[in-house]
Amino acid sequence: MSRSRMNCLTNLRACSDFLADAGVFIFDGAGPLHGNALRTCRHHVNVPLHGHGSVPATARPGRADAMMVASSRPGRYWLPLAALVIFSAVSSIMSLGAPALAGVLTRGFHLTSAEVGFYFLVELGSVSLVSIPAIWLVPRIRLRRAMAGGVAIFIIFNLLSWCAPDYTLLLFTRAGAAAGEGFVMILTMTGISLLPRQEMSFGFWVAGQLILSAMVIVVFPVIADHSGACGVYAFVGLLMTLAIPCVFWLPDRTPAALHTGEHTGFSLSSGLRVLGVLCFYLGLSGVWTFLEKIGMDSGLSRGATDQFMATAALFGIAGGLCASAVGHYLSRRASSSAYPALLTGYGMIIVAVAALLGHIGWPRFFTASCLFKFGWTFVVPFVLARVAQHAAAIETMAIVNLTIGAGFAFGPAISGYLLQATGHDDALIMAGECLMLLSAFLVMHRSSEQGMASTRVSG
Repeated sequence: MSRSRMNCLTNLRACSDFLADAGVFIFDGAGPLHGNALRTCRHHVNVPLHGHGSVPATARPGRADAMMVASSRPGRYWLPLAALVIFSAVSSIMSLGAPALAGVLTRGFHLTSAEVGFYFLVELGSVSLVSIPAIWLVPRIRLRRAMAGGVAIFIIFNLLSWCAPDYTLLLFTRAGAAAGEGFVMILTMTGISLLPRQEMSFGFWVAGQLILSAMVIVVFPVIADHSGACGVYAFVGLLMTLAIPCVFWLPDRTPAALHTGEHTGFSLSSGLRVLGVLCFYLGLSGVWTFLEKIGMDSGLSRGATDQFMATAALFGIAGGLCASAVGHYLSRRASSSAYPALLTGYGMIIVAVAALLGHIGWPRFFTASCLFKFGWTFVVPFVLARVAQHAAAIETMAIVNLTIGAGFAFGPAISGYLLQATGHDDALIMAGECLMLLSAFLVMHRSSEQGMASTRVSG
């Protein structure tokens, strides 16, 4: 075998930890190997790719190529994915456990609805604001080192929250813990966006968060009854401490070095999709945070409402896993579109929110809660993958975290003030419905650039 053929074979087998989803660039130990060089190497040597036989010289590079190379080294995909899913699940507990946490804070500190909304504004606003320095920091810090720092901040401030004696000091400690949470979430979203099979990867990312949130919705009230309202923060800090060994599953490189796709920049179309993400989380968090109150205002007991919401969380897990299955199906068929999945997910959420209007009995509340949670977790992977696929992933995912944090922060605050001003739940439900419709339009719109790209591919 000639030296050039041996070099080509070495480059093909020395793939990066994170492979290009589009197959345009494949990263080896020395740097990015362009698609033309990849085709040249395959022309010299027919390289077997994990049970698919040799690849002919006329093979067209693309999404399937990157996936076949990734499947030849499964540990390089699954271990980083597992670490990212675990860290995102633990760090998002306070956001996804908001209904149970709102009840715990109300009873533990005797807070009003407006004060509960302000608490989430402070905590989730800090999650959002940390994205501003992260836009510059994340591409330049080694992923493993950055994750270790974010995890340490998260643990320290959760333990300080455990010791907070009153509501005012609790707000200060929660701001610090939320900063660590936001930084960890940015790193997990950036890592997921650099993995192949984005829809499937984001599906596992969502499912992991929902599995843990289903537990804490039941566990938080129990912990608060035995250890006080602040005991939940010690519990969350302990969970993150147990997750520390997963740091070593992450690659010890900067996200900028791991980024192997084409840098397309942040366009107006990308900005509209990010705005759609903001509308989505404003409506989502505004309804979800006060879902327990909506059930109790309809005559349900607190125990029955918590049980219904815990069951709905199980439907949320199923939604995330179904999204992963659909994403895997789409990734194997490059010509398939994610539009039907987006329409289905948005449709379920819109129907579920509308079903909460008026005075409802337990069957309708239970059905609406389960449909709401399933639709939420089913559509989120496709929303995030759509944003990541049409912009510069490293910078964009920090901006997306900013909008998600802003949505989670201002959604409950706006809903709390709507409840206090109007005295009934229909105002916040109608606001959530309008925001979901606007989000669907912004996320699913087709830009002129995307249309021209589709024409070039089909041609």
